[in-house]
Parts: sequence; C-alpha cells; structure tokens
Amino acid sequence: MARGKPSKPALGVPGQVDGLATLQSDRGDETQELFIYQWSAGVTLLAGAIAGLNDYTAIWCEHHDDLLGELPSGLFHAVQVKTDSTANARWICSDKGFGDAIRKFAEHEAAYSSRVERYILFSNIKPYVPAANAKASARLASSPVRVRDLCRTVSACSRLPEPYKASFDALVKYTGAAPDVVFRVLRKLEFQGGPHLEDFREQLFSVVAGVPACKNFAVGWLEKVRDDLLLLVGKASSVSVPALQFYASLLQPDGRPEAIVRGKRVAKEDFEQTIRQHPGSGFRYADVGGHLQLGKASGQKERLRQKMTAGYVAPYFDALWMLAMSAEEKLLAEANVDAEGALRKTKQLESAMLVACKKVELDAVIAEPDERRRGLKILQGVFQKAEDLARHDRATVEGERAETLQGVAGLLSGSCKFAWGASIDGAGDGS
Repeated sequence: MARGKPSKPALGVPGQVDGLATLQSDRGDETQELFIYQWSAGVTLLAGAIAGLNDYTAIWCEHHDDLLGELPSGLFHAVQVKTDSTANARWICSDKGFGDAIRKFAEHEAAYSSRVERYILFSNIKPYVPAANAKASARLASSPVRVRDLCRTVSACSRLPEPYKASFDALVKYTGAAPDVVFRVLRKLEFQGGPHLEDFREQLFSVVAGVPACKNFAVGWLEKVRDDLLLLVGKASSVSVPALQFYASLLQPDGRPEAIVRGKRVAKEDFEQTIRQHPGSGFRYADVGGHLQLGKASGQKERLRQKMTAGYVAPYFDALWMLAMSAEEKLLAEANVDAEGALRKTKQLESAMLVACKKVELDAVIAEPDERRRGLKILQGVFQKAEDLARHDRATVEGERAETLQGVAGLLSGSCKFAWGASIDGAGDGS
C-alpha cells in the first residue's frame, strides 16, 4: 500500500462530459455495497436468533432465495432483500421491486407451499400505509399492507373488495402466477425494516452490540465482530469452499458440487462460535497473575520432575517439559515484540490454566482415593481441558493452541502452583 494520500483522485472524477458535472454510468462500487447490504440482513436475522428475538436455527444464503430462515420445525421463511435509494420512498403495489419479490415468492409457493411458513420483504424502506384522512381510492389500494390484510380476512381472492381487487389483479398479471398462489403468498407476507443504505454498517454495529454476549465489548472489538459476521454470511453467499471439498463432492442436479450447497448454510452456532473467538468475548481474569517468571523455567526442571514422580506420572515428564519450554519460548518471543501486551496475555493464560488445573486436581482428589492413580487422572484431565479451551473457548485463552496451554500447565506446576495428586515429602499441598 502506498504511503500518504493523494490530493486528488487518480485521473480525476470519471465520466465527466466536457468537464461539467455528470453522474457516473459505471457504479460497480455501489453494486457491491448492495450485496454487502444483503449480507447485513443475514447478520441481523442470526443476531436476532442469538438474542432470542426469532426462532431461526440457521440461514441459507443465495439458496432458493436471497435468504432462507431455517426453523426448528423444519419449515422455512423465505426472505427477499430489496432496497430503494429514493428519498422518502415507500413500497406500493405497483413498484417493480415489490412485484419482483412477490413473483419470486410465488415460485416458492407453487413448489414448496407446505414447507414455507412465511415470506418476508426485508428492506431499507417501509411499505406505504395510508393516513387516516386519505381518500383517493387508487392511493388507498396501492398499500401492500392493506391488500395483504384483506387477503387474510377473506376466504378467496375473488372476494377481495374494490379497489383492492384491482391492485391484486395487477400483481397477478405482473408475476404471471396463478391468482390463488399470489393470494396465499400475500396471506403469508411480512415486512421487516432494515438499516438505511447510507450508514448500514454503523447501524449493524448497534445490532451486534445488542447481542447479549457482545454487550461488554469495547468499540474496537465490536467493529471486528461485526466485520467477521458479515464475512461469514458473505462467504456463504458465494462459492467459497475449500478445494478438497469442492472436488470431492458429487454434482447436484443443477451441476454444482454438493459442498457449495452445504456451504450456503450458516448455523446459529456458527455465529456464536465467531463471537466467542474474539478476545473481547471471553472470560477475563483480574490482573492478579505474575506467578510465571518467564526465562526462569529451566531452574524449575528438577522440581517438576520430583512432583511428577511423586504423583506417579514420571514417564510423562519429558513430554510435559518440552511443552513447558516451548510455551515459555513462544511467550518470550512475543514479549520481545510487545512487552506490555505479552504480559497481559501471559497473566490471562496463567489464570485460565491455573483455575483449570486446580479444578481438575480437586475432581481427582474427590474421585480417586488412591494417590498412585490420582496423578494420571490429573494429567489426562489437564491435557483434555487444554484441548477443550483451545477448541471451544478461544477468546478466554487468547486464541492459543492446546500445546501452549499444556506447556503453561507444566510451568505452573514447576513453579509450585499445583501438584499431581501427591505432595513431595515435607511439602505442602501446593508443592
């Protein structure tokens, strides 16, 4: 990336005629923004699921529709994402965008009526709702909300009153679908308001901040979480799958590898996992560490060996010692780059693993009265706990691998912070 900022745009403002102000004809950047706006709709739906505001277990991106919301019952909500940049715009029945959405929904209704519970128009603009003093019949009949509500109150489309029947007939003609299919679509139709086009990223920031697990995040972390969630939906909306899965998948009837279709599903758990991976979302221990003295672990080698021997796990000393030395070397290398940041990280890892090790030690003491067997249970428990933290609670352990966490456990034992189920002769419980 070049340093500094140029004082003028490269080659000037494009598309100007005779040097006079002229709108651009090539608006590829704005088109890309509309795709990202659609991704933001997916983030909004799953953020709502995490917060308990809807029942979605997953969303499918660019599969049958812009979005499909998957319900625990196995039914779906089909979502069309439509935008309009016109000032003070409202959806009316004759709008092309609204007609296109109804036409797509009608295709689903004709093929999957029993499996699609609801149709949702997600948009930055609202549907037109007449004021109490509105009188013009054509204007009243242009309201999609009124036409929908009347469809819900009558038993058949033929019973729709005028002037709303005329709007319904125009929709049927535009979509090319059967009247009873459009009638069923409108009965299932809902509207959902999305963020404004101009600042949807900033508004999505507030959406993510409302997720319970994100409420205590700092601004910087919230922005990173938002962008990661957008990218997660964006990848599912494209054909971004690993090469091995792509070429190892059988082709579907539409000619695409099965992996591409599977990759379009983003589960609620995927969102929760993405949030948990951020350091801002893990459990943060108070800044009271400092038990580990990096650079001095080599002097604790014999102490660790004695403690593991006392706990009948001496055969595993060499492996744990190598992990301890590797963990110390890694943390020291980070300290050479960012001393303050590495100190905070070391204290967090130390606290996380000390609590984990002491809990494993406590469980083993309660479950196993024989000291000769207790040490092996503790060693197994510590290694398993490190793997669990590295896999399922990456934020709490600063995204470190299980091997590093296991090495930290070795360092803690060498510095006399926990034992292997049995004390060295003459030492206390923490030997």
